[in-house]
Amino acid sequence: MRFVCVFIIFLLLTSTFPIFGDSLPDYEPYEEQEFPKWARNLRRGEVIFFGTVPFTFFISGFSFDLYRYAVNDFNPDLAPALLGNTTPPILTNNEKLQIIAFSVSFSFILSILDYLLGEPWNE
Repeated sequence: MRFVCVFIIFLLLTSTFPIFGDSLPDYEPYEEQEFPKWARNLRRGEVIFFGTVPFTFFISGFSFDLYRYAVNDFNPDLAPALLGNTTPPILTNNEKLQIIAFSVSFSFILSILDYLLGEPWNE
């Protein structure tokens, strides 16, 4: 059993050495005409959408907490955690879904807005 363990460790250690592998070809950057314009625009929109989701999620959650705090006459029990409340109220499933829907919608609007504002300048 000890021999098998030593042999497996030896195989794992030596398998990382590139003894029999071919060398990788030189890196060539993408050319301007390699991808169509719509694919580049779609990729930019995707990056902006997924990049803004964490920020819009934080903003929508904090905005929802502030709204609930203000509507309930600034009840200290309903204050957001960022305003010093150590035990913020628990959200219902419907409230969680509203926050998620708003943040995803706002990220989508930001990516569409980036496309619309950037399109005339890309020509």
